[in-house]
Amino acid sequence: MASLPAFFALAVLAGSGSAQRSSGEHVWSSVGWILHGERTPYYLPNMPTLTSLGAQQMFSQGSMFRARYMESGDFADEDEADIDRAPIVGITKNAIDNSQLDILSTNDNFISTSALAFMQGLYPPIEQAFAPNSGDMDSAVLSNGTLVNYPLGGYQYPNIRTASVQDPEAIWTEGHVGCTAYTESLLSLRNDEDVTQNYAESREFYKSMWKQLFHQDIPEQMANYYNAYGLYDYARYQFNHNNDNSTDITPSELATLATLAASEQRSRNGNLTASGATEGDMIRAIAGRTMIAKVLSWFSENIQSEGTSNKLNLAFTAIEPFVAFFSLSHLVKGPAKATFMNLPNPGAAMVFELYSVGGNSSEYPSYENLWVRFLYRNGSDPNSPLIGYPLFGNGNSQSSMLYTEFIRAVENVEIGGVSQWCNVCGSITLYCLGLRSNSDSGYPGSPAGTNPGGIRAPGGGGVSPAVAGVISAVVTAFVAGLAFLAATFLGCLSFHRRRTAPSPRASSLGGFRGAEKMASDADVAYAKSGSRHERTGSWELRDGNNKAGTSATVEEPVSPLSTVGASFEPAHLRSSIINRPENDDSISEMGLVPAKPREF
Repeated sequence: MASLPAFFALAVLAGSGSAQRSSGEHVWSSVGWILHGERTPYYLPNMPTLTSLGAQQMFSQGSMFRARYMESGDFADEDEADIDRAPIVGITKNAIDNSQLDILSTNDNFISTSALAFMQGLYPPIEQAFAPNSGDMDSAVLSNGTLVNYPLGGYQYPNIRTASVQDPEAIWTEGHVGCTAYTESLLSLRNDEDVTQNYAESREFYKSMWKQLFHQDIPEQMANYYNAYGLYDYARYQFNHNNDNSTDITPSELATLATLAASEQRSRNGNLTASGATEGDMIRAIAGRTMIAKVLSWFSENIQSEGTSNKLNLAFTAIEPFVAFFSLSHLVKGPAKATFMNLPNPGAAMVFELYSVGGNSSEYPSYENLWVRFLYRNGSDPNSPLIGYPLFGNGNSQSSMLYTEFIRAVENVEIGGVSQWCNVCGSITLYCLGLRSNSDSGYPGSPAGTNPGGIRAPGGGGVSPAVAGVISAVVTAFVAGLAFLAATFLGCLSFHRRRTAPSPRASSLGGFRGAEKMASDADVAYAKSGSRHERTGSWELRDGNNKAGTSATVEEPVSPLSTVGASFEPAHLRSSIINRPENDDSISEMGLVPAKPREF
């Protein structure tokens, strides 16, 4: 039973998020960091996709944001008492105005579709409503007086930007992906005392769970603590959807799997003592360090525009930024640590609000009068409130902090720009290589500072994402051109592939994308047909030919740190070159004999 002091502390926190909001507040900007909705597990044959339940979760979360930010006035009745309205100054309520929003998502299909479902709840279809910056009513009326509505009953079209790993914008939503130093740090995970202890203590439990449930789709050697999140993810899905398996796992066993998964993810993404190339760089929390930098950047853009842009900013991601930020902000050590020691539920939302107290909404306040508060809603259940919590070790009575104080706290933990991320991560992404080629010593630029007016250049680091993207494209074209010219000159360009027995490399997938594995990753293979994403531990599925239900006898557990039939060396992770077979003619496609150099 919880102690009375702990219960009182939680009650204070619960009140700080809603009941104590001042009636004289004006919200100028909000940042929502949203976890994707329920998806199919990585440990099933098909690619992970957003489920219908997951879409409903995201729609519900979007509807809650709409109720808070788009509606005016206080509570209409008792049924709405759990929704504290905080309308954003000047935001359009009915018709979407994309110039007021900034929406960023990873390019995983279950995350980008989560963003779409969320936006359907935020701006549902409506007829005869058109935003002024989208042409207003004039754009919908034809010369003969006919009013033309958008299809599907006035469906609204949000501008959602999706960023791939080769896009510098991706570091804000998934800063661990493509970060070589992060991946190298995970190779030493088995040296962590807590990790090895948890592995040993949970070994028998996972063995029993494999016989009970996991044997249907997962090899036995994968049933261990190193794959705790992937196993919990699989079990939760089966518990929710499969009637045949609902009796194979109890709520108590599912809760144990969830606790182990949360512990494993904190070791991967919330360990602040693990360092990369530089002591104290908190490399395993890199996803949270880039995340909070983007929050500050969005607020800065709203200040620069005096509230006309970036009114509502949304990022849709996986769990890594959540786990990392919970540690960086000391939420896992505060009086509500029980909440943040657990994994976020599908559709969970972290919210940062920039607001002022007093004055009027027609005049943007000075930066000295701006405040920031943090709120968290763990899931999309209608009974789950949006609760305020203190950040960075502040007391319970300080659920809000001055914007200037927020800047100072963020600058102690953030990755302030693309250049700094490239340097800390030692990344081999093309834009990082392009940045490095312009500097004799490492990557140019440093974290962007904030001037006395609270303004800072978005992205920071001396080089903007747009410039980094141009550099990446130029480097790619230049390298490809050199390769083509060299191959042509030497007479080595071949258009022939002999249909022989597939090489071992043809059946393997390679490379690293941090905690996520792509379908082109060579050091990854999967149970059954597998999937491309590893955040759950799917890179342990080395032997894709093993049939589910077949026990494999091994001396070492399969984990992200020891892959069957492969040798991992940190130096290997820095190479993006694919080794070709000795007979290079075998990679040709058109059945032609290789051209011989002409002799003169």
